[in-house]
Amino acid sequence: MSGDERARLAALHEYRLLDAPADDELEAVVRVAATVAGVPTATLNLIDEHRQCQLTTTGFEGGDSDRADSMCAVRFESGEFVHVPDASRDPVYAANPWVTGLLADVRFYASAPLVTPQGHALGTLCVFDSVPRRLDDGQIARLCDLARVILALFERRRQARENARLLAEAEERRQFTDAVLETIDVAVVAADATGHLSLFNGAGREWHGLDADPAVDPGDLAARYRLFRPDGTTPLPAGEVPLLRALHGGAVRDAEMIIRPVGAEPRQVVANGRALTAPDGTRLGAVVAMTDVTADRAQRRALERAHADLAATIAELKRSNADLEQFAGVVSHDLAAPLAVVNGYLELIADEYGDVLDEQAGKWITAAIRAVARMRDLIRSLLEDAAVPGGGA
Repeated sequence: MSGDERARLAALHEYRLLDAPADDELEAVVRVAATVAGVPTATLNLIDEHRQCQLTTTGFEGGDSDRADSMCAVRFESGEFVHVPDASRDPVYAANPWVTGLLADVRFYASAPLVTPQGHALGTLCVFDSVPRRLDDGQIARLCDLARVILALFERRRQARENARLLAEAEERRQFTDAVLETIDVAVVAADATGHLSLFNGAGREWHGLDADPAVDPGDLAARYRLFRPDGTTPLPAGEVPLLRALHGGAVRDAEMIIRPVGAEPRQVVANGRALTAPDGTRLGAVVAMTDVTADRAQRRALERAHADLAATIAELKRSNADLEQFAGVVSHDLAAPLAVVNGYLELIADEYGDVLDEQAGKWITAAIRAVARMRDLIRSLLEDAAVPGGGA
């Protein structure tokens, strides 16, 4: 099979006409063709790889036959109108079974080829009779016109099928997109080129407590949907509404605001959005996606409070340590002075009266002197510790 034949068959099958019933319009065109030619019989033939399919007929009951037996298959690929006044006298057709009586007794035969805009011959619009006759130029022209009408009906049918397929795909994509929008925990809002609302997804409706209302004036969006600045009390000016900023400015990044719907807890959100434009640059509208950061901001505020409390605690500890160091220094000094006096008197007693004291008294004085020395060492360590910042306390 040649490449041209493969391309022709592909074009024929793309129209999906074979083995499908002809519609009323095609049947009417074939009846008109018979009337134009002044004959009782006409048919719309499609030529497949191995057969001729009579899609619709008038004046006889049609059917399929071998392509090798087809009169139309002989010259249809030439793209020229075929006009045979008496097929029994034409050497090309005289032995054809449609002429010899095997399938029919055709004498007059004429066919207009069905050629697509790409040059592929699909078949013919054929008129014939059992007696010889001729067509005039006007009849031939009208039959060619009818062949073009048939091609137009083929194309319309193909285009309608393609449109139905595209519509089904678009509907499937729309349903998928709607399912995604209704499922995600991100609020999506959109507006048309005038700034009027056109879409709230499920999260958007839930967070605002309302659906998108196209009738709301763009300047009233903040009031209608209770939008506030991040402080939660200052109403959001119209010029700061993220959707309108995206529409007029082209893009919005990390715009923060609070939504306070009636009868529900406020939500702190971060919005990102951009303008929607057609390929030619025409502004179509804008879309904004909002993320709920209420819990994050509450956690951040809690951490900030915790940090502030920790800083206050550290400052208090530092003050307490300073007071303790000062107290330890004062107390240690006040203890050291009396101990020095006690130690001096004990040593004086030992020196002046050691000879007259008995052994037990000497031991007591020695033990007292050692105890005073230990106490002095402890006080000295306390004084040294108090002198070091943060030491010991």
